[in-house]
Amino acid sequence: MLFWKNKKEDFVIQCSTCEWNPDGGIHWACTCGHMWNTFETKAKCPKCNMQWTDTWCPACGKPTPHKDWYKTKEDLERIENSGDRALRAKKKKLESSLIGYGIKNYRVTHLPYLDHTKEKFHSSYDAGCRMIILYTCGYLVHNLEERWRLTEWLNNENLWNKVSPKEKDFLSATLPDKNTLMELSWGSEGALVLGWCLNKVSILPPLDIKNNDDAFAEFQSNVPEFGGPLFPFLNELKFRSFEEIYHETLLNEIVTSYFRDLLFNKQNDVTKINRSISYERHKTLNWLRTFYEGENEVTGDLWDDVDTST
Repeated sequence: MLFWKNKKEDFVIQCSTCEWNPDGGIHWACTCGHMWNTFETKAKCPKCNMQWTDTWCPACGKPTPHKDWYKTKEDLERIENSGDRALRAKKKKLESSLIGYGIKNYRVTHLPYLDHTKEKFHSSYDAGCRMIILYTCGYLVHNLEERWRLTEWLNNENLWNKVSPKEKDFLSATLPDKNTLMELSWGSEGALVLGWCLNKVSILPPLDIKNNDDAFAEFQSNVPEFGGPLFPFLNELKFRSFEEIYHETLLNEIVTSYFRDLLFNKQNDVTKINRSISYERHKTLNWLRTFYEGENEVTGDLWDDVDTST
């Protein structure tokens, strides 16, 4: 294999499928049970001398010929100039965000996955209605005595059909159970992320921030007070760049996958991400980009049925 004769500085080690660079970790195991960094021995097991021809990538999970991992500067330039440059830039931005949170071994392999123009989002009006409902339920979790008044308000403002069945049960229950209260308390985070999507919050707090008090204070100052008129507020809402929204959508989708993989593989979390916040953002943004063919109206049922799989 001629590439092994090159000087180490003449090439970069990189997955041919997702462009992940080895981080020096011990990710590979031989059939004899030995675990090691395969790039320290050019894919030869130091225990049993098994020479591996393919190398599995920890980031994308795909095996490719070991020799193809070694890239020259010319190879890297050719890769950089291949495909859709705009999508490649989005790939780098998304992966950089993940690395910034400590998620180093997740890569995008399918560039069309990053194309937000293929998505169909709900209208700004429907997003605003969902934002108000989540905000209201989050508030009522701590102010149960006001449920009747704000239920009447949602009715009068023509939002009742957009309240989900679970939310309606909460609003009418004599004494909601603890699980319901806990679940709906996260509605404030969903309202906040929709507020960001609709330009009512300038900056969405990082997933590892200790509190979002400043962002929530900005949100509260930019939405109507409880019981107040919602017209023309809801009709005048405008989305920020869908490219920004989609980046945040994919970020939280991959973060959710990361936590599910940790649970499945019984591994420890190496990030400081608040997984509950990320999950709520993932759910809310998945609802926003879920378009139902043939639906004449975005009802509350669609919220209870939102897909949170990855």
